Amino acid sequence: MPALKIAAFSFSALTLVTLCAGETLAQAKPTPAAPAPQGDARQLTREQRTQAYEKFLVARRYVLQNDTVNAVETFKQVIALDPAAAAPHIELGNLYLDARNLVEAEAEARKAVAVEADNAGGHWLLGRVLFAQAAGATINKEKARESVAEFEKVSKLDKLNFDVYRLLGRLYRSLGDTDNAILAYNKLMGNNVAGPEEFEAVTEMYFQKRRYRDAANSARQAFILSGENPQWGYRLSQALLNSGQTAEAADVLKTLLDENPGNVRLILSHAQALMRGGKYEEATTQVKRILAERPDEPEALGILAQIQRRSGKREDAVKTLQQSLKGQDVTESLGQQFALAETLVELGRIEDGVAAYETALKSVSNPDQSVSESERERAEIILTRIAIAYKAGGQEAKELATYDRMRKTLGENSTVADQLTIEALRSEGKLSEAITASREARKRFPKEKQFVYLEAQSLAKIGKTDQAMELLRQIPNEPGTKDDGEMAQIAAIVLMEGNRLEDAEKQARSAVQADDKNAAYLVTLSSVLDKRKAFKESESLLRTVLSLDPDNPTALNNLGYFLSERNERLDEALALVQRAVNIDPTNSSFLDSLGWVYYRQNRLPQARQYIEQALGYDKRNATLHDHLGDVLDKLGDTEGAKKHWQTARGLATDPEDIARIEAKLRKGTTATTQK
Repeated sequence: MPALKIAAFSFSALTLVTLCAGETLAQAKPTPAAPAPQGDARQLTREQRTQAYEKFLVARRYVLQNDTVNAVETFKQVIALDPAAAAPHIELGNLYLDARNLVEAEAEARKAVAVEADNAGGHWLLGRVLFAQAAGATINKEKARESVAEFEKVSKLDKLNFDVYRLLGRLYRSLGDTDNAILAYNKLMGNNVAGPEEFEAVTEMYFQKRRYRDAANSARQAFILSGENPQWGYRLSQALLNSGQTAEAADVLKTLLDENPGNVRLILSHAQALMRGGKYEEATTQVKRILAERPDEPEALGILAQIQRRSGKREDAVKTLQQSLKGQDVTESLGQQFALAETLVELGRIEDGVAAYETALKSVSNPDQSVSESERERAEIILTRIAIAYKAGGQEAKELATYDRMRKTLGENSTVADQLTIEALRSEGKLSEAITASREARKRFPKEKQFVYLEAQSLAKIGKTDQAMELLRQIPNEPGTKDDGEMAQIAAIVLMEGNRLEDAEKQARSAVQADDKNAAYLVTLSSVLDKRKAFKESESLLRTVLSLDPDNPTALNNLGYFLSERNERLDEALALVQRAVNIDPTNSSFLDSLGWVYYRQNRLPQARQYIEQALGYDKRNATLHDHLGDVLDKLGDTEGAKKHWQTARGLATDPEDIARIEAKLRKGTTATTQK
């Protein structure tokens, strides 16, 4: 933790010190007011008040002349003449603070607030003294908290003292209270008085909290105010990439590269941005600039493998990753090891993929296979990916066994195994069991909202939407925060599950109003509008998402699927969905969409191939069975079609879907389906 720095105060600054409540360091005038008598003013004669005032002016002249010795002595005389006045104590305390005499400075500050409890200047002085006392190689937390208390008083007494928020931000950050630190710095930013230090601090804290969109906003302001400093430009680009604003990230990096054409870090970051924007050839060109000079550069090889995976060249990606891992310590190249495992799973080589994950897990485990606290997060990620690999391969028993292994390895405080177990139950259609598991998890982890969300979605799925919404209303939510958008989005999803589309639209619009650049909120609203047959606006929202993040797989998939459902622009629909599948080749929804576009194009063998592949990952999905039934019916396999329609009828919950499937079962014909 960095040591606190003591703010510098010059004698010229001391002429602006607070004299009374409401007059701050930033606004006091060079000509001071007389020390205002406090307490029982009748004890002072007119002559004493006049003499105190004249002495006060003399002391201030000494300050302006940098005559500290006479200034100190004269302020003491003022205090002797008028002991109930706060102003001379504050002035004297500031002189002591400037001379680093913290003991005397604190004494004068405490006298000032003792004679006038609501004097903002007195609390401002005391807060700065305590701030200085808190500084050191290791922060004095007790002094830091006392300083915070004084500065909080100043913020209430003097609404125009913005410097107090600067110091509050530093104190809260040093105490590990990032939420209050961010609030303090936001006060500065909201009033256009934040400097580079504050923007840097806020950006870093947003990164720590993974609030990348907020990080991008603060980094963008810093980039502009710094005259487009390259360091800030790079930080902005990383925040933009992490928040899904790929196009802007690529533009920022290109601008930086124009000025720094040989910078390796910028070249590779630009390649990543181009890749996420679907510009695979341009991205490859950038990476090969580095590999031409450094053929074994691990980071460049890792990015090249990502490009190859996303463009569907997975066998090439495996070779590239194996080259990048050659001679590398696994603990220092876990990213590439994960990528290799994922690529092998995508190719259907489940056991090879799991073996690659196990190699990674061994590198972060102790000899007895336990995991130290420092490696716990990485072990959690690896075990999660092993479970997902088994799920992708349809190996349910091994998937469930991995969840038990996670509980034993990660301990009782880990929520991941419970979340994945509940999701597995939901995907298998075991909704009552999912609800029971969610409730048990909520008892063990009362602060985890995710289990409330999972229970609410499961309740809505079985028709208990009112109960689900009541459950969501019990979650504490602070108005005006990012929770507003998140809660509205979850409510929209739950209401959509319960087929209350008008209410779902209202909630989805509230989420977008809270953050109109949040891809997840925009996609949710688009899905609701598509169900409400507001196709034009639904499509427009997805195109907005793709303008922010051209490689957003969900937006690519949904737009392609919605076009195919309306039998419009099928070539464009195919290209969109193929890109989504390239990015996430084991996603059952994406595979089904690809199969459905092929169905619309009357390319039935391909349609059957991809929808059957989708069912391998999600066997309890009504839409997938319905779609495969349609494909088989068109291929002339009436019995096979009927079997899948019957399964779809048993799984469907949407009244329109049920009616359409029953019509097909009665007539044995294919009707238009909705996803």
